[in-house]
Amino acid sequence: MAMYVELLSAGFNSGEPTVTGPEDLLTLARAHRGAMFTAVGRRHLSAERSLAYDVVYDTALIRLCGAVGIEATPALFGQPREERARLEHALAEAGMDLTDPDLADPPGAGRRTPPPRCDWSS
Repeated sequence: MAMYVELLSAGFNSGEPTVTGPEDLLTLARAHRGAMFTAVGRRHLSAERSLAYDVVYDTALIRLCGAVGIEATPALFGQPREERARLEHALAEAGMDLTDPDLADPPGAGRRTPPPRCDWSS
């Protein structure tokens, strides 16, 4: 098993999510995706920190996909970028576009709202 799959499996299985509804999971996934891509351009970002952003986003992505009936498990992340792209595409086809910055907030929010609090380790 690839090291990333092991890390992602550990993160995914570390506890029950406190957020389970598709809309809340979508908001959470968008927030973690934004954080992941924002972190890429940071100077002095450690490899461990960068990896943590990836694991947190991919965990949220897997949970969102599961909530809307799209097959997703940590085991499918042998090639993380490819699997991430596949899941993002499947979600977009289901009407949940993670890449549209105008959709970073729930429809009608009118302002930036913080993502739902989620503690994956509880």
